[in-house]
Amino acid sequence: MNSTLDIHWLAMAGFYLLLLIPIFLFQRWQLGLNRTLINGVLRMTLQLSVVGIYLHTLFGLQSVAINMLWLTIMALMASYTICKRAEVNIKRVLPAVIAGQCAALLVALPVMLIGVIQVTPWWQAQYMIPIAGMLLGNSLMANVLALSRWGSLLKDNHPEYQYYLSLGAPDPALPFIQTAVKAALTPQLAAMTTLGIVSLPGMMTGQILGGAAPLVAVKYQLVIMVAIFISGVISVATTLSIVRRVTFNAYGEVR
Repeated sequence: MNSTLDIHWLAMAGFYLLLLIPIFLFQRWQLGLNRTLINGVLRMTLQLSVVGIYLHTLFGLQSVAINMLWLTIMALMASYTICKRAEVNIKRVLPAVIAGQCAALLVALPVMLIGVIQVTPWWQAQYMIPIAGMLLGNSLMANVLALSRWGSLLKDNHPEYQYYLSLGAPDPALPFIQTAVKAALTPQLAAMTTLGIVSLPGMMTGQILGGAAPLVAVKYQLVIMVAIFISGVISVATTLSIVRRVTFNAYGEVR
């Protein structure tokens, strides 16, 4: 297979000019989204450029300490972002979210690196950082959905919870946990069932464009999708298990 074709900076800048189309439409329809679009594109370009330069340096260093430090920063940033997007009490919920993210990484990441891909050394940044980023990114969205649904259910259906509690139900919060978990995992399940027919995933497409054989790209994508789902389940289950402990007092009442 051929190596990856590089993209010239001028060609990339010219492609950005196509953004004038949505800018024109936003302006014509008076949507007020032009500033948001421009800010988002500028931030995306700057952030990814900085990350690209950093990862280039990181791949060259191949230091287990630096790799683990960066992995820790990624998990902490993902956990903070989850709390902000879900609009929950950060001081109370953040430790639970961090525990969920770390649990997902501790289970899925070593198995992938050591058992499946068989990277040598296992902490090689070229594999560890991108795979961890995919796992954390998808766990992030799953946790946001789970916590948002959990909070809204307790707020909107508080009388129902009180009813279960008054009847002496062994686990009055279980119906809310079930709904929150389903809301978090349904998008991933839907994506898995349509993968390859409706859409080609980004990682597989990127590997093929990078020169990998299609079947090799497929195997990587299958392993990644399974790992993403497993890490999502583990992180959501861990987060909600801890969050429910801080949500209710010893008498089962919402704090």
